Amino acid sequence: MAPFFLFTGENTFLLRTERHRWMQEFRKKHGEDNCTIIDGQKLTIRTLLDDVAVLPFLADKRLVIVDTVPKCSREEVQALAAGIHPQVIVAFCDPKPDKRSSGVKEILATADVKEFAPLKGSALRQWADTFARDEGATLEPAARDALIEFLGEDMDLLSQEIRKLALYATGRSVTRMDVEMMTIPSDEGIVWRMTDLLCEGSRIEALTYAKRMLDRGGDAYGLWAILLSMLKNLVLVRAAVQSGMTSSKDIADATAVHIFALRSLLPYAKRIKDEDTKRFLEWAVHADRDLKTGVIRSTDEAPQELQALIDEFILHSP
Repeated sequence: MAPFFLFTGENTFLLRTERHRWMQEFRKKHGEDNCTIIDGQKLTIRTLLDDVAVLPFLADKRLVIVDTVPKCSREEVQALAAGIHPQVIVAFCDPKPDKRSSGVKEILATADVKEFAPLKGSALRQWADTFARDEGATLEPAARDALIEFLGEDMDLLSQEIRKLALYATGRSVTRMDVEMMTIPSDEGIVWRMTDLLCEGSRIEALTYAKRMLDRGGDAYGLWAILLSMLKNLVLVRAAVQSGMTSSKDIADATAVHIFALRSLLPYAKRIKDEDTKRFLEWAVHADRDLKTGVIRSTDEAPQELQALIDEFILHSP
């Protein structure tokens, strides 16, 4: 058996849910006194060693949860592994530990690692349906898809909105109209959806989506910034592909483009033509300069010129 556990991964919702489940089950079986939570940012390995050497109180096991992996060396982690009392279970919880650290490398090599990756596609839709049922609600498929469209794959945001919609639609199913009325799209949700639509060439759908976001009170400048960021990422990914990179992970590491965005950007970057990308990039740079210098005028009261610029971006993207 590994000397300790490590809960990690970008899906902080699932990580936090599992951490809570462990604590609940452990307290039921072994009592409150045998479940300890420690802030890893405020301790040293020496302090932790003292804590994990303590016997359980009138029970078979103790659970020590360490939120955030503390700064530590390889040798300190080895000493911790050797010093844990046989009846003590240690679980580190850290979504993004510093993997450059020798101590973290040692933990990854010796711990029982439970990685919580983001859900996507059918797995995310199934989770949303189940979570809604647990909250006493039913999501119509169109409502569920609208939620994911508006909020992206952030399960923390999705869970909050589902709880709110469950209260709003008490006694009936949650509809797409409910979602459109009650849910404000997140920047991440807009990024993923716009990236998907533009990369698959669905320009009319992208225009409709952009208009809907703006009609719901979205910020035109924010949407313009999202489009420019997507173009920047496309150029970075295209350059990585041309340099011979093929692995999504390698490209994500080299470009700092989120691995989720690469799902759509990578196949798109492989098929676009250099001359089309260069021409569009030059147009976007000039358009952004004109917007910033006042050649293109846009205000909160009169955003029509910027909205027209957004439409032109969508229609003429490579």
